[in-house]
Order: sequence, then C-alpha cells, then structure tokens
Amino acid sequence: MSDKVIHAIKKSIEETNIKVDISESNMDSNLRSLGVDSLNAMSIIINTEKKLNVRLPDEDLANLRTLRDLISSFEKQLKSK
Repeated sequence: MSDKVIHAIKKSIEETNIKVDISESNMDSNLRSLGVDSLNAMSIIINTEKKLNVRLPDEDLANLRTLRDLISSFEKQLKSK
C-alpha cells in the first residue's frame, strides 16, 4: 500500500474530527463499523481527492465498503494519472 495514499487519508480523517485507526487489523473492516457514516465518508473522500489531485469514479464510490477498498481506489487513480 502506498504511504502517500495512507498519509493523505489519515490527514483527511483527522480533519473530519473522527477517530479511525488505519492499521492492518482494520483494513477489511466495514467503514460504518469503524464509526464512519456516509457523510464522514464523503468528507474523507473529497478531502483526499484534493490532497492527491485525483477524482474517484462514481462506480468506485458505490463499491467502497472498507479501508482497503478506499486505499485501493485511490492507488488505482494515482497509477492511471
């Protein structure tokens, strides 16, 4: 996993003022079970898109369920940039 992507997501999470542990043990946990509701998720995504200067496609947004999904989607967009 890209340190750049993880760092950007961590910063975005901090800016939403929620506590989410981005550790290997939580990578496959559902975002909702980690305390991330849909509004927080969109804030995290939008802030991370700005930090990385990418935009996630709508079809990716519809399928984001876990931290790993989120990280993978951003990594995919960075590679295709």
